[in-house]
Amino acid sequence: MKLKKLKEKLYKPETEFEERLEKPEVFQPERKRKKVLSEEWSGSKKRRFRLLTVREKKTLKSIGFIAGVIFLIIIVIFTWRGFTSFDKDKVRLEIAWPERVVSGEEIKYIVKYKNNTRLALNNLQLVFHYPEGSIPFDDNDLVQAMDLPDIEPDQENQVELSARIIGLKGEEKEAWLELSYQPGNLSSRYTNQAEFSSNIISVPLLLDFDLPEKLVDGQSFDFSLKYLNQAEVSFDDLEIRIDYPTGFNLQSSESSLSERDGAWSIDSLMAGQEDKIFIRGNIEGERGEVKLFKAQIGLVDDDQFIPYAETVKALQISLSPLSVVQTVNESTDYIAETGQQLDYQINFENTTDIGIKNVVITSKLEGAVLDFASLESESGSFDGLTQTITWKASNLPALEFLGARQKGQLNFSIKIKDLLPISNYSDKNFKIINTVKIDSSEIPLSLERIQIGGQSQSITKLASQLTLQAQGYYNDDTFLNSGAIPPKVGQTTTYTIKWRLVNTANDLSKVRVVAFLPPHVKWLNQISPSSGNLKYNFQTGQLIWQVGDLSSATGVLLPVKQIAFQISITPSLADLGNLVELIGQSKVTGLDNFVDLELIDTDEPIDTDLPDDPAIISEDSIIVD
Repeated sequence: MKLKKLKEKLYKPETEFEERLEKPEVFQPERKRKKVLSEEWSGSKKRRFRLLTVREKKTLKSIGFIAGVIFLIIIVIFTWRGFTSFDKDKVRLEIAWPERVVSGEEIKYIVKYKNNTRLALNNLQLVFHYPEGSIPFDDNDLVQAMDLPDIEPDQENQVELSARIIGLKGEEKEAWLELSYQPGNLSSRYTNQAEFSSNIISVPLLLDFDLPEKLVDGQSFDFSLKYLNQAEVSFDDLEIRIDYPTGFNLQSSESSLSERDGAWSIDSLMAGQEDKIFIRGNIEGERGEVKLFKAQIGLVDDDQFIPYAETVKALQISLSPLSVVQTVNESTDYIAETGQQLDYQINFENTTDIGIKNVVITSKLEGAVLDFASLESESGSFDGLTQTITWKASNLPALEFLGARQKGQLNFSIKIKDLLPISNYSDKNFKIINTVKIDSSEIPLSLERIQIGGQSQSITKLASQLTLQAQGYYNDDTFLNSGAIPPKVGQTTTYTIKWRLVNTANDLSKVRVVAFLPPHVKWLNQISPSSGNLKYNFQTGQLIWQVGDLSSATGVLLPVKQIAFQISITPSLADLGNLVELIGQSKVTGLDNFVDLELIDTDEPIDTDLPDDPAIISEDSIIVD
């Protein structure tokens, strides 16, 4: 196109230009080089890039603008939320408290709270939950609520609370608190909580025994138990319990407290209060044995005793300066029987290195079953009124002065009655007690603070007498017997067998009677009483009567315990001219509950001789043809 025409088109208002077919290309060596390299690279990667068109560029600009607007909106939102949102974790709540405490002491809880947020905290309230059983100083209520002043951002305040902690040693006492508030102008209310605990390491309640270090066997003595509240606060509803050792026999106690079943109740033990319980008793034990006395003070909760504090004190059994021991029939735990003779041997000794003058020995016998007319003593003097044998210098010169480590021996004997004095149902469980004492009225100065006398007590229990009678009858009202008398070969004759039991002194258990029927004897299964627990084994021929319990005085005050059963025999030619056995040996066993001993008795076999049937003579017992 010529320049003139071009100008006309450029400057003439209504002139229209043709659309350019393509963008003119301007020669740029560097760009040309990059394009060549790009084409080479894309050729190797099998890819090609093209330049963006004007429309594509406009689209990208629009997208970028929209993204920028969205980004600004997000920034504004987060900035606004930063000024208006609230994080309660930035409200710091700390507590300072003692982790180990003594029961009853005063402790302080220091509660610190700080506002690390950008908003003020308004309408603050603190609710503190004291440990169970504690005593707050400001209020008796274990839950205390208080209003606190508002705090600005970065401001910090604290509150102090005091209480006495009461509890058992080793107990964990838990407390907790909550702090509630409203941040800035927000309508929501937030709460922060904290929990903590203290361990009770001791209780200021003191128990202390006043006990001698050593005692002799059988010695009576007095002692006391002191109890003291060392705290600055009173303890209510307490109880004191004492555990005595084996061998200790309580005789009496005295205190200002009410006692029930060996426990002393304390309604209130005031701060600093001290008192004592006084006790009297005697102790028994072997030489060198250590006896432990234990006391506890605590409270009873739901019938369960919870100890607060305890004390344990020991004393030792020492050998008495004058020692005495005894045996009965050469035994220390002899079990006697009716009609027996009891031989007592008493050994005495001066166990010190100091001689002791005018020694006196006594032996006091107790027991309704003793036959005092049979008493034999070598040198002792017997007082029938007190039933006491006495040895002293007047009848035993060796006792005028018992030298250091000197020993001696005494003997006497006595019989048990043949017939026991059973006149009512309470006359049972008989025992014989012999108490031997040795002492002196002239105590050496070096032994004046020690109980020099010694004692020995022997308890001999009397076993019951269990008797079994096995009897055979042809003529008896229990069963109607039949057959020839005297028995004949080939003919059947029936008999009645009875078992009778007598028991004297003690109640028995597990009583049973056992016997065997010979093979030629037939069991007829007739029993009286029918309720009797009698069983027959056809395979073995054994009869067992399970009696069970058998009361004392059976056959004495109570009727004889009895059972009867029927049998039969049919003699053979081999029995001609002889007696025929009806039942073998009968045996009874039973446990004596008083002496814990098995009793046994037997009775002879029964044959056709029938010694208990008065109507049967000797000629009626021999088998005939």
